[in-house]
Amino acid sequence: MPIISKQHGNTLLITLVILILFSILGLSLLSISISGMSKNEIREDNIQSQDLSEKGIDRITHQINSELTKKIEENNGLTRTNFINLLNSTVNKYKCTSGGSIADSNGKTGSYNACIKEVNPTFEKNKPTVENELRKSIVFESKGKSGDSTKILLTEIEIGAESAPETLKYAVGTNINDKDGIQDGEGNLYLHGGVSVKGDFKVDGNIITRNFGYAYLNGEQWIQSLLPESIPSDGSTNSKLVLGKDSYRLTTNTGYNNHIDRNTFTGSTYSRTTDMKNLFSGEKVPKIVQRDPVISPIGITDQKANFFLISGEYYSTGVNKIPISNVNKSSSKIIPTYTERTRECVRGFLICFEYKNVDTEKESGSFEMNGTNRFNQFSTIGSLELTNSNSTFTKGLYVGGNLQIGNNNTTYNSNNYSDITLDGPIYVKGNVNIQGANLKSNVLLYVEGEVKIQYSTINGKPLTDGKQGSLIIFSKGQIKISNNSVNQDNPSQIKGFFYSEQDLEIYGVGSNIRIEGGISARRIVLNAIRGRASDKLFTGATKINSNDYFEGEVGQKTRESRLQIIYDQEIIETFSNLKQPEPIIYKVEPPLVKERKI
Repeated sequence: MPIISKQHGNTLLITLVILILFSILGLSLLSISISGMSKNEIREDNIQSQDLSEKGIDRITHQINSELTKKIEENNGLTRTNFINLLNSTVNKYKCTSGGSIADSNGKTGSYNACIKEVNPTFEKNKPTVENELRKSIVFESKGKSGDSTKILLTEIEIGAESAPETLKYAVGTNINDKDGIQDGEGNLYLHGGVSVKGDFKVDGNIITRNFGYAYLNGEQWIQSLLPESIPSDGSTNSKLVLGKDSYRLTTNTGYNNHIDRNTFTGSTYSRTTDMKNLFSGEKVPKIVQRDPVISPIGITDQKANFFLISGEYYSTGVNKIPISNVNKSSSKIIPTYTERTRECVRGFLICFEYKNVDTEKESGSFEMNGTNRFNQFSTIGSLELTNSNSTFTKGLYVGGNLQIGNNNTTYNSNNYSDITLDGPIYVKGNVNIQGANLKSNVLLYVEGEVKIQYSTINGKPLTDGKQGSLIIFSKGQIKISNNSVNQDNPSQIKGFFYSEQDLEIYGVGSNIRIEGGISARRIVLNAIRGRASDKLFTGATKINSNDYFEGEVGQKTRESRLQIIYDQEIIETFSNLKQPEPIIYKVEPPLVKERKI
């Protein structure tokens, strides 16, 4: 009995110990669970409050960008001054100190409150001391609250417009605009022969290449050459190719016009390929990248109001073709006109002035300018010819008809061309023909008609800072560049940009051209070889006609292209320096996040 009683006592004791132990463990586990739940709630609140603060940033930046975009679209573009005023007023509206915060509370996860804490200026990329008034660096503050957790997110974001259009960001770019229907070959880039491009490509359509250059020399001629060359910009491994459709190689001779007018490329004449090594020479071929198409209109005709004068000093003579020579009116706005009654007031002098108002555009003869001339602003109703002229238009030249630059000579001998130096922004209502000119330019041209550049040499005007001037052309009509620096070893050095709302065609077979800037159009056709061209036989030459000799295929492998397009990193700055005082802003750039911290 005593032993049994003792065992029962031990069992009871053990049971009590186990119960106590499990009770302690249970309480501990319950405490841990409760603590874990509490920590999970805190952690969830922290995550939700941070997420809410980010939503506040996203919403306020989207709302500001939407307001800017809507205002631009309602007005079909804003002048630089008006956009700057809009940007400043919109930003000021959402400052924390103005009580313009954006808040949201859904009652479930929490709330946010976002506003602008600080606004700082931005500066031009290549001029760190020059403010870019079209953009602001904004510090946004967003408070996200969930439960007992509050997170404050500070984010620095750049908002505003670029000082130059998207078009100027590529060495070569083609564009599709289907608002007026798809034209023949629209969006396509044709690279025939040894064209050399340094920089990136944007091709909304197809890219087609061939190892033959094309020229019309007493008939259509496909001249043996190399495939085009793609050179990456400094600091890049490969050039980038934004390609909208497909890539092809032309494999046989074909009719030139029918070839470049195509929208589809089928049959044995074309070989479709995705390997860029089949389309370009050298090891560094372009790398295809994906990007949504960006339409960045230039708004050429919107610029007219900045050039056309409706009042000013009248420059008049009594002859039908008014000569303008050696006139210095650097602070005046001049409107030359033909009027019979000025014969009495001229009295042997070249000019007389009458103050009148002009509210309509009427034909008023044509005008010829030579010698050294300086004007603040100059506006003609009729056409204008520039021959043997050094002319500067500080605030701009408006030509109500066609603009002829050069003496129209059609020889290859540059000694027979007119020496012309031209400086300033220009708007031309008609066509532009640069022919028979040794042109030195620092010019921005807006053209409603077509542009032809032929039988000329084109170089930049030497500027006071030691740099070379530019030739930037924005044309609603087609641009054709041919027969320039023909058979010369040294190319025309053009620093600038050529843009057409239609077609752009450039020849570098007999011609020799180096464009430092870029080109853009609905359709681009580039024809070139590498090496020498001459009207006389030389060692290693290929004979086409009795006076047309070109570098043979072997020699081309070690020589430079006769058509080089080199993207200019400073082209946007150059455009900004040349543009008229009130460019039109059409597009707001997406917000650019620079820094973010909790």
